[in-house]
Amino acid sequence: MIKAVIFDLDDTLYDYKALERAAFECVGGLVLGVSVEQYEEAFMRARQATKDMLGETATSHSRMLYFQKTLEYLDIRPLYLALEMYETYWGFFLDNMLLYPGARELLEALHEKYIRVGVCTDLLAHIQHRKLRRLGMMDDVDCMVTSEEAGVEKPSPGIFQLCLEKLRIPAEEVCFIGDNLERDVKGAMAAGLQAVWFHPERKDCAQEETAQDDIDVVSDYEELYQLLAGRIEGGL
Repeated sequence: MIKAVIFDLDDTLYDYKALERAAFECVGGLVLGVSVEQYEEAFMRARQATKDMLGETATSHSRMLYFQKTLEYLDIRPLYLALEMYETYWGFFLDNMLLYPGARELLEALHEKYIRVGVCTDLLAHIQHRKLRRLGMMDDVDCMVTSEEAGVEKPSPGIFQLCLEKLRIPAEEVCFIGDNLERDVKGAMAAGLQAVWFHPERKDCAQEETAQDDIDVVSDYEELYQLLAGRIEGGL
């Protein structure tokens, strides 16, 4: 039986990929005199250069650094636009965030059963706090761990261990929910937690693509609700 559930944030509680693309396109309109292709090429180059330079760290996800380097690659002085690009990106992103259907119902059901809820995410603490507030989850989350705080990213055991320390619950009584098979699911399992792969695209994939030994897979929150109900004393 489980006594706590830890959720990944991006692409697990809401649709991150769709918002990321839309916010990226919104920012492009600020860079005058540059084609869409030039902007996209410079941004992709900037993002990869940042990740190569900083490695597996929370700062490697910094949109501020991405936009600064994008402008540098376009021979535009970054102080003119980098901050505006950053604020436009996150302004659009946050204004359009919505929990996945069924997530709110599951969170409320977990709290009714006194199941503790955590969030464990790879990114900078400041923006992840803003996302959770925008999703209306201030009263839902008992503990939060970011890779910025932990000093390591998933699937490192250290980030999962910090979650367990905050929850004060043994690993075997905690279930991790995440969309990334390697980082979230296998990382959590290697740290001794139970895990569920949240995979909305599963219904569109061939069965062999999602078949994983000893790993539970769900495609939506209705399936996740039913699965967790079977692992909680008295159900949900």
